[in-house]
Amino acid sequence: MTRLLSASSYLPPTYELLTEGGDERIQLDPKGVANKYGRQPSPDSGLLAFGSATASTISEAGYFAAEQIRSRLLATLHGDNAAEIYLAEISRVRNEFLDLYGLRQVSGVEVIVCRSGTDAHMLAAKLVAGSPATKMLAIMVQSSETGSGVADALTGAMHPRYAAQVASGATSNVRNSIDVETIAIRTKDCRLRSIAAIDDELEATVSRAVTRYDRILVALTDLSKTGVLAPSPTRVLDLKRRWPHAIEILVDAAQFRLASSTLQSYLTADCLVVITGSKFVGGPAFSGMLLIPAAAACRLMKHPVNFSLSETSARAEWPEHWHGVHSLDHVSNFGLLLRWEAALAELRAFRAIPDQDIGKVVQSFRDAMVSWLSEARYIDLLDQPGLHRFPSVTGEPWDRMPTIFPFLLFRSDRGGGRKPLPAEEANKIYMQMRENLVTAASLQEEPKAIASRCELGQPVLCGELEGTAVAAPRLCLSARLIVEAVAARDRGLNCLIERALTLLEKAAFLASNMSKVS
Repeated sequence: MTRLLSASSYLPPTYELLTEGGDERIQLDPKGVANKYGRQPSPDSGLLAFGSATASTISEAGYFAAEQIRSRLLATLHGDNAAEIYLAEISRVRNEFLDLYGLRQVSGVEVIVCRSGTDAHMLAAKLVAGSPATKMLAIMVQSSETGSGVADALTGAMHPRYAAQVASGATSNVRNSIDVETIAIRTKDCRLRSIAAIDDELEATVSRAVTRYDRILVALTDLSKTGVLAPSPTRVLDLKRRWPHAIEILVDAAQFRLASSTLQSYLTADCLVVITGSKFVGGPAFSGMLLIPAAAACRLMKHPVNFSLSETSARAEWPEHWHGVHSLDHVSNFGLLLRWEAALAELRAFRAIPDQDIGKVVQSFRDAMVSWLSEARYIDLLDQPGLHRFPSVTGEPWDRMPTIFPFLLFRSDRGGGRKPLPAEEANKIYMQMRENLVTAASLQEEPKAIASRCELGQPVLCGELEGTAVAAPRLCLSARLIVEAVAARDRGLNCLIERALTLLEKAAFLASNMSKVS
């Protein structure tokens, strides 16, 4: 964490500060260009950015907001007041988020600001377990559809880098006594399992577990990497009503593709919710929150915060009245603050748009993508699930429609048919999409799309086709893309769709010519 302890203390430039206060996943590669997610901490206006299911590239507006708050910090920092300024700024971030999403209507919602969605999962697991002696089971969907670190985080384990630091400080409480079980949401041949089958498996798992565990944490994924909502919210709530003293529900909404009414419904239903500002919202990677409704907070505050969490949390990031929070270090993490400020800039613009306008863009975009993909030779849309959310009293929220479009790539075979592209080649195309390939490919009749620099969501391993392990890249709508489309009216919507189709044309061209451009 950034610690400023004297009048001569130094704040790094905005570009550098945006990569601090996290772990190695947001540190830049040896060339200083991009982080593990392939994103850079500065705007890239020439990029067709449709990769928000992985992480977002910061916009010019987001970067400007980050620079503005850095300037304000430089003007106010003096002596040993860094931690106090950080406390005030994080409190402001927390309150503005609550206001933007109308969460004052859900009385007593608590907000823990976190470095990442993974950290938020770890904190939730530790809070639900309470004591290291508690025997707890966490149930989640398959890791390939959530995140590589989520299963470990749900055991209560910190990211390895921070766990090692805690261990070296003679603090042993890194991992609670928490087991994790996973439920597949896709079959081995990439097809989506029925939600009923997933729900039945969850119920069977819970029924077995209630006699063996003190606590059960059910992670409801909304949405997965490929846009799946599972298990179903109504079934999970039914299970909690049957075993209210054993079960807690954690909604993994790290994608944050939620209408405000849906978020309010989850919190009203006594669910903990993980969100991030770095995917759909459009802020830079590593900006998370754990939202806790009042009733759950009362239950979870019975055990004090463990001071080992100082390696992942500062005191300012927790509600000040939380039991034991003063055991955490009173320090600053200005990198996290700048990342959330960039995310809030995107959220302000998005929340200013009426839901009906958002819905129009989402529906039109979905129709255009499905129509094009249904005719494509070298791309198949992966199974698109229905998004069955809680009933809404405010009409049909825009989040009932998909904003993630995962697809499989194919190439021609010698017999005139097509073969699935192996996962490693899909990853190569994912990397090539970001490049202008006009000079790199000596091909005749190259489509104009090959000159475009495009950003997709990283390919997700999703099974096998014809004995070949395959991975699905993802075309994604983001809040920023919706704001831009609405601002320019019909021309904006048409431009948005044209840009997305350019991206798909480039992906299809690269797949069909994989051997020529590798």
